[in-house]
Amino acid sequence: MLRRSFVYVLGTLLLLVSVGPLFAQTWIGPLNIVTTDTTATLTWGTAVPADTQLKYGTTISYGTRTTLNSALLTTHSAVLTKLQANTQYHVRALAHDAAGILVTGPDYVFTTQAGAISVTVSPTTATVNSGATQQFTAHVLNTGNTAVTWTATAGSISSGGLFTAPTVTADQNVTVTAKSVADTTKSASASVTVKAPAPVLSVNPKTLSFSATQGSSNPAAQPVSITNTGGGTLTYTVAKDAAWLTAGPASGTAPATLQVAANITGLSAGNYTGHVTVSAAGATGSPATITVSLTVTAAIPVSHSVSLSWTASSSSDVVGYSAYRSTIAGGPYGLVASALSGTAYSDLSVQSGTTYYYVVTATNSAGQESTNSNEARAIVP
Repeated sequence: MLRRSFVYVLGTLLLLVSVGPLFAQTWIGPLNIVTTDTTATLTWGTAVPADTQLKYGTTISYGTRTTLNSALLTTHSAVLTKLQANTQYHVRALAHDAAGILVTGPDYVFTTQAGAISVTVSPTTATVNSGATQQFTAHVLNTGNTAVTWTATAGSISSGGLFTAPTVTADQNVTVTAKSVADTTKSASASVTVKAPAPVLSVNPKTLSFSATQGSSNPAAQPVSITNTGGGTLTYTVAKDAAWLTAGPASGTAPATLQVAANITGLSAGNYTGHVTVSAAGATGSPATITVSLTVTAAIPVSHSVSLSWTASSSSDVVGYSAYRSTIAGGPYGLVASALSGTAYSDLSVQSGTTYYYVVTATNSAGQESTNSNEARAIVP
């Protein structure tokens, strides 16, 4: 009860006199506390209308206060949140009555519930190269037994969570799981992408050489091997930068053989250089270039000749023969060779596309020449 007091000073005498009660003091009833693993719900009453506030913490020093509820009530409630599971807390109620007099309730102790066992895994996602390793960690809450059993859908994983990726030729998804030993119904998983080695483009040979003569047939095609010396699948496309070049097939999957050829139709004599480019998306060594050289030689003029042969004269004193030629049947003829000792002669001075007429005469030791032999015709192509 509050009393009004007066002080009288008589000399050195100090007198305190108490006067009757003015109003009833506020008082706080007991706290009723209901807990979960992370919350505490508190209800209590006060003898007179009062505001309310709680201070709480894991020690008697508290450290945390709820927001003041300024409504003047006789029944009160509050919920404490974000508490630690299976942890002891101290709590005390504070109240002001209508006169603003503060009353502090006694200290109460409560313990949150242990809560359900839960498992988490970190990291939750990972990308690992083929055959490489990745460390995973499991956290088990609300139990003293934090042991887990590790499993992986591919590759292997140690009891300590060290995952070893399988050796793959194509990307593969793997699930890593940690299961609580204390409660085998509780587990957590991580998703792992195992990356296959990148494909590596290789072409062989990287240079080609062709040669041909104007007017002749095209040179034979030459092969180029396309291989993948890395992992995964290598799909390629082919391009060229010269009209006289051909290369096929234009696309495909390694390993494959590319046929490269040169077409000399319409080309002048000279040296030519072109390139065939093989490209493979995502592959090391792409693009790969094949350098192609072509030499076109001028056509060599065709050399023509006419070969003549005759029967030897029956005269015993013949010392030689002479050959005559005309472009008109029956002559006149012009001498093309004389003093021929044999019965054959090759005319090397003929022109392509011309028809020639030949006769032969015999000469004796006296220098006398016989009449013309029969006429022979020769068509030079």
